[in-house]
Amino acid sequence: MALKWTREHERGREEVLELLSRQTRPFDDMSAAAVKERKGLPFSEWCQTYLPHYFDVPFSPAHHRMIEAAGEPGMPTFIAAFRGFGKSVILSLARPMKRAIEGKCPYFIYGSEVQRLAAQAMDYLRLELEHNPRIRSDYGEITVKGSEEVWVATLPRPKEKGGQFKRRSCKFEAFGIGMSPRGRRFHQYRPVEFIGDDLENAELARNPQREKNLWDWMMDEVVPALEPEKFIFTVLGTMFGPGCMMVRAQEKAKEKDAQDRPLVKVFLQPATVNGHSVWPARFSDAALERIRRLIGLRNWLRNYDLSAEDPDKPFQAKWIGEYDEEKIDLGNLLRVMFLDPAISEAPTGCPRALICVGANKKTGKRYVLDAWIARGTALDMVDRLIEFNSRFNPYLIGIEQNGGFALIRPLLQMRLGGAYMPVRYIDHSQNKDVRIQVLGPQFEDGRWEFPMNPNAGVRTLIEQLLSYPDGFVDGPDALAGCDEMLPSSFNPRAGQLEYQSLERRTDFACV
Repeated sequence: MALKWTREHERGREEVLELLSRQTRPFDDMSAAAVKERKGLPFSEWCQTYLPHYFDVPFSPAHHRMIEAAGEPGMPTFIAAFRGFGKSVILSLARPMKRAIEGKCPYFIYGSEVQRLAAQAMDYLRLELEHNPRIRSDYGEITVKGSEEVWVATLPRPKEKGGQFKRRSCKFEAFGIGMSPRGRRFHQYRPVEFIGDDLENAELARNPQREKNLWDWMMDEVVPALEPEKFIFTVLGTMFGPGCMMVRAQEKAKEKDAQDRPLVKVFLQPATVNGHSVWPARFSDAALERIRRLIGLRNWLRNYDLSAEDPDKPFQAKWIGEYDEEKIDLGNLLRVMFLDPAISEAPTGCPRALICVGANKKTGKRYVLDAWIARGTALDMVDRLIEFNSRFNPYLIGIEQNGGFALIRPLLQMRLGGAYMPVRYIDHSQNKDVRIQVLGPQFEDGRWEFPMNPNAGVRTLIEQLLSYPDGFVDGPDALAGCDEMLPSSFNPRAGQLEYQSLERRTDFACV
């Protein structure tokens, strides 16, 4: 029995056909050289040339990394990217279509939560084969026959010298979770490529048994049905929380085979890196910040930061309070700053972190006033330190006396020209993780708040806290440094504030 499209999908089909007629006109230059040049374009340029109605914004470096991650033979690959990144149109439509019309795969199977959803994904590809004038002019007339859930595309193959045009065909078949593709054949071929999309939703992810059923279906039914060693297995998804498909894939990726290869590969692409958009051509930093405030931190973490809530993590999203920056009274806050002057400026090295915190003198509640977490130069770091000092007029500034410490004194002397800054150079004797984890109970008790409209540095600090102990920890470490510099009592005594010794150097200096 043939599937019946939903009204939503019917509208989607009409929109695609309308865009094809309006934006995808036939090429003017149909010379053999021009056709050859177009067909030989790199994948991203090929997409923009043949599918301009889908790709109207330039690809970002993050897109190229995602494309490179997909397609490794014999390696189940799980790819998650933030909402709006275009992972489905790239890896579920454009890439399979190019491989099909170039004769690189004879049999595709698509998977989704239910068969109808998988068939809809295939249908968008079918529309291009049947109606895209650019595809049909450069690759020849393509005929498609079959039902919604299984169909065969027949494509012309260039003739050999002195011979006739031949034709090759490629099969597409849709499956829902629980349906077995075992034993399927198309001519002499077993299924070669599997594309899974929309395999789970938030409701499924909350059910451990259904998640187990999904994983077992992929590993017990889909993988064994594919061509051994040559198969291409690509699953697209997002983060739905602890125990979801992507988290399971991350755990499986830690296991190795006899050749020391991971059993599966996982690629995650969040919307921001170091607080900035990875695709500014479509999502500016301001646009992403508006989305974050609109949908809330919890939804942001799952859909854009790709962080699964882990109840075992020391810092939880629900513990991070917010305050209105316009209503905060700096006069009621005792302000301290801490700088971790990391040495490395390499792209993979640890960033430098400067945090300013204000604590209410009566309640002791902490407010993160600003943060700078970046791999700037030593001069950038000193200039940012001076700017923070001028803006917040802190009671005390702590600078960690690590390898980067040697850069600070001469640069500060040069920049300050004799002006005073309340700096204390600190040797940490306690383990970094111990110092950071002391903050956990304070967060759970609701004693920390962050700006409602955080800048890039504060967003990076929040991301590092929620990811801790994974990833970079320079921000949380500097935050712990701020906390340790706060006095034991927030009540003024004879016009002064007590300071509790932390067994560090007690010298103050102008630099």
